[in-house]
Amino acid sequence: MLNRILIAAFIALGFSGAAQAGQVCNETSFMVEAAKAWRTPTGLAVEGWARIAPGGCAEIGPSTSSDQYLYARTTRAYLGGVREWRGSLDICVDETDFAFEGVADCETLGLETRKFRQLTDAERDHAVLVEVADFGDRAEEAGLQRLLQSAGYDINVIDGYAGRRTRRQVAAFEEDQGRSFGADRAALIEALHERALARNTGLGLQVCNDANLPMGVAVARAAGDGYETRGWWRIAPGGCAQTLSAQLTSNETYVYAQLIDADALRPLAGGTEAFCIPPARFTSQTRSECTNSGFQPALFRAAPAPEDGGSVMRLDLNDFEEPLP
Repeated sequence: MLNRILIAAFIALGFSGAAQAGQVCNETSFMVEAAKAWRTPTGLAVEGWARIAPGGCAEIGPSTSSDQYLYARTTRAYLGGVREWRGSLDICVDETDFAFEGVADCETLGLETRKFRQLTDAERDHAVLVEVADFGDRAEEAGLQRLLQSAGYDINVIDGYAGRRTRRQVAAFEEDQGRSFGADRAALIEALHERALARNTGLGLQVCNDANLPMGVAVARAAGDGYETRGWWRIAPGGCAQTLSAQLTSNETYVYAQLIDADALRPLAGGTEAFCIPPARFTSQTRSECTNSGFQPALFRAAPAPEDGGSVMRLDLNDFEEPLP
């Protein structure tokens, strides 16, 4: 039996490990994308994204005795936003499939960072993604149920047991698709995943850069009794970034941006709500007395009101003030 170690991660998710060659296995109820990094003579090599279905495995990177690191996230097919399995080491990644070595300056190359977790000796050959429900060999069925739910079908409980309700909802999906998947579970899960992606990709907040300069973006949104502020997303001219992936249900989302104009910064104009920002990547619940925390105040602008759970904010040169001195 696998020796599981559940560690801290978003939405109470975690990693566990045992010994097999070069595999990452998914015992959660989510379709995940994984990236792996390892030490080389020139620094770190990293590659991603390997998509792993619930109950499935994938080989990522070489089998090596050097230090290895792992990061994983769910796809955007699910309600509630993207979940992460992560650690504390910042490593460069790209949003699309990638493989590179010896890259340290992520921002200059237009790359993002994600926090990877160092694998234990046992996990170097075989790491297992888990969640609190610990589905084990029921992960595929639990993943089927969660995709049915995310695609809009009547599933209330994700338990990994094949009951009558699950079978009825699979039959309803097959009727909608005009085909029967029979015993081809992989094809059924793939089709459900595509349906859920199409339904949920428009959720959250997307910020687009219609200016001719690079842009840094931070976002504040209501969280509990206060606000959570996060940044920075670097967006190239003509590009967009998905800054929030969870369904938006209110107008309580605010955006701050800076155009990077040579050696100066041009702040977003028209802001009305003050939040605290630092110059480096951050997550914060601080909104007052910014300087006491090493932050500085900035005025955020309200994001457009969401429609069907999603919002797009487009910013061009006219949305920004002149460069700061």
